[in-house]
Amino acid sequence: MAYQRKFILAALGAAVMVCAQASGQQLSLEQVISEVCTNSDSVKMMKETVKKSEQMVRENWANALPYISATGAYVHNYGSPFSSSGSSSSGSSRPLAKEASTFTPMDSAMVSALESVAPLLKSFSSLSNPVHSNIYMAGISFNQPIYTFGKVGQAIHVAKTYNQSAQYNYQRNMQTLQLGALDVFFGALTYQKKAEIAAHSLDRKKELNSFLERNFRNGSGSKAQVLKTRADVADQVAQIIVARRDAKVARMNLNMMMGRALTDSTAVDTVSMLDKVVAMNIPQPEDAAKTALTNRADIKSLRLLAESTKGGAKIYRAMYLPTIGATGSAGYTRMNSDLSLLSNNGSPSWSLGVGAQWTLFDGFANSAKAAQYMSDANKLEIVASTMEKMVEIEVRSAILECAAADSNLNSSKEMLSAAQETYDLTNSNFKQGSGQFSDLQLADETFQQAELGMINAKYRQTRSRAALQVAMGCDIIKIK
Repeated sequence: MAYQRKFILAALGAAVMVCAQASGQQLSLEQVISEVCTNSDSVKMMKETVKKSEQMVRENWANALPYISATGAYVHNYGSPFSSSGSSSSGSSRPLAKEASTFTPMDSAMVSALESVAPLLKSFSSLSNPVHSNIYMAGISFNQPIYTFGKVGQAIHVAKTYNQSAQYNYQRNMQTLQLGALDVFFGALTYQKKAEIAAHSLDRKKELNSFLERNFRNGSGSKAQVLKTRADVADQVAQIIVARRDAKVARMNLNMMMGRALTDSTAVDTVSMLDKVVAMNIPQPEDAAKTALTNRADIKSLRLLAESTKGGAKIYRAMYLPTIGATGSAGYTRMNSDLSLLSNNGSPSWSLGVGAQWTLFDGFANSAKAAQYMSDANKLEIVASTMEKMVEIEVRSAILECAAADSNLNSSKEMLSAAQETYDLTNSNFKQGSGQFSDLQLADETFQQAELGMINAKYRQTRSRAALQVAMGCDIIKIK
């Protein structure tokens, strides 16, 4: 018996510890924002956009480096080996993007070898039988821009500027995403609280119905009131089902945004609501507007995008300047043939040179392109100027919202306190026989609305501070 008793006590202790640990794991608002900004699909897509812009810089750097290619071929001819041998190997080339010219090296060893023996073969073609010939050719070629009058360098600068614009755009999107995570968190919390409030109201209505039924059985009260409260209980049960459904859907949306399993049911922390954010000092509108115009990453992104677009116009203007580059190739050709005259042990060859290309007239196509890019850059600067005015309006509006949220919270506290006291007093009077049934119903409905109003008021206060920080270009929390 003693052993069984110890075993039961140990099992109970373990169960209590598990429950305590489970209850201690709560999902705070700060944790939600952190996970959304780390694991959500939106963040993954934004990171891919930044990666793409970084690779664009690398792509344009490649235009300043040498381009090397190798070729190789094996040809077997039967009959007149060179009568239809139009195959020749030439070094590959690449354009220097849109801003540089193309230098195409030719494998002179392969071509000259074929051309030198072709007449001789034609002279013997009528006197000899068809022969077998094996030709082995290999070559390597390169081209390297030497001086492009700033076209390649400008292209690299444009790519870097665009990458900086993408980085600032990513930063601004992260701040907006933090505010969105706050909204989703409070949405799930609000629906959860609605379900809890509906359950508390059901308990009150059940208690009232039991009280009226006891009085009616004892010969007092009204049958109509009993039936009415019974209907109220049934209606409240239906409302609880709807509220719990909405709470589950809101929680699944929150889990999806956080990158968690949809069925995750970690308890939501209803106490910690970013106390540092709520306790922030509200700055003066002028100071807040200056901070926003200095910090806002979306304005910086637009300015940089306009700068990169102007760089594109410079590239097209530079197309009228010459481009100088070096080109070279080296090759090796060997032929084995039934005719000993055609066979050789292999002959190497190489070439090296410098070339230039200069567009003298293109129908003003590049000039028109440059004008188009400048027009786009001017439009972006106009948008950036307009956004600065909108940002100032947004900041001033956010400051006014903070004051309105504070006032709303104070009034909600008063309303909740009054509604609770009114319900308690009305319920006590009704049970003593001096209150009206309709007054009690109204007091219950008012109490529920006051509880929901208090939750919304707390959310509004927290969000007003968070929205002000985002409007000023600051993070709600720092993401490591």
